[in-house]
Amino acid sequence: MQTNIVRRGQLLFLSSFATLIVIGTLVLMLPAAVERGPALNWSDALFTATSAVCLTGLTVVSQENFSGFGQVVIALLIQLSGIGIMALSASILLAIGRGLSFSNALLISSVNDNFSLRGTEGFIRTVINFTIAVEAVGAVVIYAGLLLSGDRWLVSLWNAVYLAISSFCNAGLGPFDAGLEGKHALVKLGCSGLFVLGGIGVYVVYDVCQVLRRRQLRLRVHSKVVIAATVLLLAAGWLLIRLLGAPGSFRPGWLDAWFLSASSRTAGFTTFNLDVLPPVTLMTVIVLMLIGGSPGSTAGGIKTSTIAVTVAAIWNTIAGNNDVLMFKRAVPTAIVMRGFTIIVLFLLLFFVSSAVIQLLTPGATLLAACFEAASALSTTGLSIQGTTGNLTVPGKLFVSVLMYIGRVGPFTIMLFLLGREKPGQLRYPQERVIIG
Repeated sequence: MQTNIVRRGQLLFLSSFATLIVIGTLVLMLPAAVERGPALNWSDALFTATSAVCLTGLTVVSQENFSGFGQVVIALLIQLSGIGIMALSASILLAIGRGLSFSNALLISSVNDNFSLRGTEGFIRTVINFTIAVEAVGAVVIYAGLLLSGDRWLVSLWNAVYLAISSFCNAGLGPFDAGLEGKHALVKLGCSGLFVLGGIGVYVVYDVCQVLRRRQLRLRVHSKVVIAATVLLLAAGWLLIRLLGAPGSFRPGWLDAWFLSASSRTAGFTTFNLDVLPPVTLMTVIVLMLIGGSPGSTAGGIKTSTIAVTVAAIWNTIAGNNDVLMFKRAVPTAIVMRGFTIIVLFLLLFFVSSAVIQLLTPGATLLAACFEAASALSTTGLSIQGTTGNLTVPGKLFVSVLMYIGRVGPFTIMLFLLGREKPGQLRYPQERVIIG
């Protein structure tokens, strides 16, 4: 029974994103989607739709070339993907008063073991309400910043909504080709705040709401791990990006360094040209991109809790502990093994993808190819040295596949491993293997 539900969850998760990409590609190929010039060809439309649905932000077409209709289509693709197809479908059923059937509730609750079946409908309501509320507040802050930047008030209204949706969903697509360069500090602070809230994960949001409503006494270990890892990564990235670099090399200001630290995990917006950064800073950004956000969030990457569990396993091994302890709780061995499996598979794919991108992209350096691979796999959307714009048609198709894998891969691997779990019937004798 559980295996069938997990398989259905895998199929639904994979097919929902693929279907949305196909629909988005067909709509973006319409002449009405562009402001001027010919309609998009199939490869550019596919790349843009995949980037929007996978919440990546890489683009081979000028964002300012899209018409109002085209921008609305991209924003809808981002929003639908950000909320999640399963959560969106369930919320529609709830909105029309039908509620969730037992099988649908079981399907959704099977993707995580932090919440009971009874809490599934409340969990989905929290997801929808939190998304709408945070994006609305963010749009107001961004709108004020755009006005202070000197933009026109009517155009700024839509741009603020577009940026709020894209920022919360960590999508990296916006109305400006130059990103947020030259915009008021309020725009940068508003967008970066949305990056963090969108990337922390709805499981943590739901958990915090339960504590605030006094329906439970304390946060779960998962929430504590995610919050601690998020704060640590943001602070470390902020300081490293601000301070790293050889003498005489470019160092961003404190606000821009903070923005890039938040954007690297995995929002994809920029406030300056990344090509001016020294290689050591770019390597720091690659690491932040690969780590990404948290489970149940709009961000991609390996995920903060996965990294935290594996680091805790290494620390406890050095300390001589047989159990992996986090916040005075023992983490099951199966979860630790899943974490190491996801990291190893993700890094192997990253190395192979970097080599393929360099082969498919004329003039691409190894650093630029690694940066592009990390950006696509982690669904970040940052790029250096014009790599995305220099992609050939095979390169565009390959990066599109990477964006799709980056969006569905870690979650699908987790479901696959969950579906493979079975109670052991036999216990074999132990025998040591010499390592190191």
